[in-house]
Amino acid sequence: MKKYLLIFSLTSLLPGQSRAQGTGGFFNQQASKVKIMLTQIAGYETYLHAIKSGYGIVNNGLNTANAMKGGTFGLHTAYFNSLQQVNPVIANNPKGKAISDLCWQINRLFAAELSRQQQQKVLSGDEIGYIQNVYQSLDKKCQADMDELLQVLTPGKLQLTDHQRLERLDHLYAAMQDKQAFAASFTAKCRKLATDRQHARQQNDQLKKLYGIQ
Repeated sequence: MKKYLLIFSLTSLLPGQSRAQGTGGFFNQQASKVKIMLTQIAGYETYLHAIKSGYGIVNNGLNTANAMKGGTFGLHTAYFNSLQQVNPVIANNPKGKAISDLCWQINRLFAAELSRQQQQKVLSGDEIGYIQNVYQSLDKKCQADMDELLQVLTPGKLQLTDHQRLERLDHLYAAMQDKQAFAASFTAKCRKLATDRQHARQQNDQLKKLYGIQ
């Protein structure tokens, strides 16, 4: 009887030990899994922190770039706006008035010559028409120069530096000088042609009278 009780006692103890050992192993495994998960979570947090830091750097960089871009655009705008302004020294440059005076002289030369030729009627109608055509062609070029002069000296018209405006003035002044010189030479030749032709007619009339030729 004692033998059976001893065997029963031993056998009843064995499953309990197995369950105890099984439970302990289970908790050990769970603890290991928790440690691994905690390690992974810590790694994820570090990764997320790095991402956030990188995003902040990029975002700040973009904001800085936009600010710099906006500032640069503002500087460019201010610069181009300044180019539209006319320095008072340039606006009062004597060449501006000189160009206008030369243009007026050209008009006066042709107006006086055409009036003279039409009154004297020495040149033919075609010849006077030719003088008028030359005058009209030259006057168009003069008006183009005067329009450019107005743009150069008027604020807000052209985006030019002071040096560029002075170069334009020099160019316009030289071009108008050439036109005035041509106008003076051309009208003088027209007058000489009319004068020579009138003298020739007078001599011819005198010869006719001298020899009694009707």
